Amino acid sequence: MKTVFIVLISISGRLAAQNNIAHFSFWKPRTGQEQNFEEGYKKHLTWHKDNGDKWSWYGWHFVSGPRAGQFFDATFDHSWVEFDKPVNPVGDRADNALHTEPFADFMAGMKMMKLSHLSIENANGLKTRLLRYITLDISDVAQAEKLIDKLKRNYQSAGITSFYTFQPVDGVSLNYYIIFIGAKTWEEFGKTSNLQEEITAAENELKIKCISGVLSETLVYREDMSLFPSNQ
Repeated sequence: MKTVFIVLISISGRLAAQNNIAHFSFWKPRTGQEQNFEEGYKKHLTWHKDNGDKWSWYGWHFVSGPRAGQFFDATFDHSWVEFDKPVNPVGDRADNALHTEPFADFMAGMKMMKLSHLSIENANGLKTRLLRYITLDISDVAQAEKLIDKLKRNYQSAGITSFYTFQPVDGVSLNYYIIFIGAKTWEEFGKTSNLQEEITAAENELKIKCISGVLSETLVYREDMSLFPSNQ
């Protein structure tokens, strides 16, 4: 006799919400090809512009951590349906094959969900000169969100105006959250220099234990390797 298991998957309101999905891509320029990659990537952005792409594209370089030297690009604030209708996907692949892939290895691509209730957003928050890329390994989603909410409120009180929380959806382990913290200067960057201690203090205050690892990497924003519809 067969036993049949039926799994029902309920799409939460947060997951189904519109315009909160981001796509992240990571590139590792080949040794000696860094300049060629930058020039090729800029040509690829020109392709997007010439093809009337309405998506915004942000670009950064990692300057610290295990991915130092890699290039990271992302597009934010999309609905799921938009990924069914990208601009000229065949032409996009062909242009990538011509201008970027000969000079860099594509390391990873992933979909992320922005959690606005755990973020401090402003119009230029992702265009700050420096961006801390914080990876939190978590053991409990609900408790982790309580902790991140406390961190957000603490940093907001300290004058931090750029704090974005993302939950992985696809392409990577789901057992972590990512936080972006923007800073215009290294002095402002220093306001978050005690992050590990602040996480521990928040866990103690909330009487929870949900963070098993913290990785901090630094990104430098590349305006010349970014593209926005208003520039077209």
